[in-house]
Amino acid sequence: MSYDIHFQVIPEEDQLTAGGRVFSFGFTSAIGVRGPQKLMNRWIKCLFTLRGSDLLSPEYGTGFPDLIGSNISQQRDFEDAVALFISDCSAQIAALDQAQSPPANERLDSAVLTAVVPRGAVGYDVYVTLKNVAGQLIPLILPPGTIPR
Repeated sequence: MSYDIHFQVIPEEDQLTAGGRVFSFGFTSAIGVRGPQKLMNRWIKCLFTLRGSDLLSPEYGTGFPDLIGSNISQQRDFEDAVALFISDCSAQIAALDQAQSPPANERLDSAVLTAVVPRGAVGYDVYVTLKNVAGQLIPLILPPGTIPR
């Protein structure tokens, strides 16, 4: 069974001083993960990679990072865009899973936008539930912090 490097959340209050980054490989040493955490990491990495920014796979990623700081003012428009990017990301992860055949607890079955909660004038909290082929539900918040408007 293979491992993946676990990237860790930079606390929301430290994200600006970290150059706007949301994730890090950690502060001391990298951590290897597998199972549902590995699936979640792969899925989040795909969602947060801007399509066209990966030189080896220009089609990899989504337009989700463009939402951060965008001028979408209506919550319904924001939800529609997020749902589209979730669908795109899930299709890419499913294609990778089909080609690589990871264990059932690391294979994506579905990803569902659970909720979009306004956070005042600063942005939204986005909740997604992943389900792996083994039937485990993996709740997550994107990003761990707020998506600014």
